[in-house]
Amino acid sequence: MALKTTVPIDIRKPFEEALGRENEVWSTSSSRNRAGDPGETWVVATKTRVLVGDRGFGGPISIREIPLKDIKGCEMEGGSFGAGRVVLVGKAGALDHVCYSSLERDDFARLGDRIRAGAAEVPQAQPLVAGGGSKKTQKFAPPPADEIPMAQPVEPPRERPPLPPYKGRVPAGGAFDLFLDAPYAFAGTPLRGVLRLHWPKDRPVRGVRLYWTGRERTRVTVGSGKHQRTYREDRSWASYRIGLFGAVEPLGFFASVGDAMSSAQHPVLKAGTYEYPFEFEIPANAPAAYSGRNATVSWALDAVVDIPRAFDLTAQYPIRVIPRVPDKVTSREARSDGSVFVRAWLNAGPIGPGGTVTGTFRVGNPSQKTIRWVNVQLVREEHAVAKGHSRRAEVVESAIRFAGKDVGEGEVPFELKLPGSFCPWRGQYCGVSYTVVVSLDVAWAFDVAARLTIA
Repeated sequence: MALKTTVPIDIRKPFEEALGRENEVWSTSSSRNRAGDPGETWVVATKTRVLVGDRGFGGPISIREIPLKDIKGCEMEGGSFGAGRVVLVGKAGALDHVCYSSLERDDFARLGDRIRAGAAEVPQAQPLVAGGGSKKTQKFAPPPADEIPMAQPVEPPRERPPLPPYKGRVPAGGAFDLFLDAPYAFAGTPLRGVLRLHWPKDRPVRGVRLYWTGRERTRVTVGSGKHQRTYREDRSWASYRIGLFGAVEPLGFFASVGDAMSSAQHPVLKAGTYEYPFEFEIPANAPAAYSGRNATVSWALDAVVDIPRAFDLTAQYPIRVIPRVPDKVTSREARSDGSVFVRAWLNAGPIGPGGTVTGTFRVGNPSQKTIRWVNVQLVREEHAVAKGHSRRAEVVESAIRFAGKDVGEGEVPFELKLPGSFCPWRGQYCGVSYTVVVSLDVAWAFDVAARLTIA
């Protein structure tokens, strides 16, 4: 069988031999060994067991096999960012642990959910809009610090409608619902809503918490072959935590292991349905939620019931954050001179998602070269920077083509439609802008282009 995780050839064979005929269902990897030093660790899960493979630089290869029935929970190092360890806990204490870097934290944070679900992929939860119609139509898709600042719960606004009842049977381990007052969150405004917890039976818990996080990440690859290097940048735009029940602060790594092996008493969360109103601030200069070739911006609410010596109840809700979009464009002019030249103008006027931009261009051809086509394109540009290295990726959103033989030396008007996703923004290491490009496809010569930035 073929492993989903890319591993060196000398590791792949021992893993395949250990798996035998049992198919791999889920896997992830870490750039650190069990001691936390630079090395390599792989976690491969099947329907019945978990395999943990480890190798330091130049060290021996070791693979540990743990039956799923022996794993009773996972404990992670406290906090939401940075490197750490995840511990697989059994009835008698820690069974094994895996170290990870800050960039690999998100993958390992879901390890408990994957194991609890029989190592199958867990579908991503979606927030709901309070009072937004039937539950079927309410769903919408979005698209580091040692100490996390605290945010305080708020009272629900008087105009918030009653939340709809939970449909279906509540799972034995409990369930979350997240309701937002609006389907989108705008930069510089508060994000308000209600987290609802369905808890089916009395059970001791360490705490119920809600995390609000926003992260901007870039990755730029330079060189090729053995000289290829990938540089990364990571910026935290938001990291807040609300304690809704029990302990506000999560336990650190050693405290988690010690607590899991002890008989410490924890407050009992009674069976019932709980509604927790919340409010978080979104920075005024917050970048938009985005996933591109070299850049990713993510905003999410994470709900957690911290259960001692068992799998935590968790749910992650991606939130679509939208910065303020410019509502008008000023007149612009661009030109590219040579033996064949083009001059282009952009007209001033209102702009917005689904709107239009208008302008004109003029072509000069004193050398009498053959112009095949004149292309007018609306281009979305992604800009990403990491450790001083930059990359730009372009996507054509809309385009018009004029035959060169039909274009004289007079002014030619054009009109381009803006996409419904039109949203220029700028973060610390990446951004998205929109440009009108008027280019000439010239036979037996270099193409000529004039660029007009919209926003």
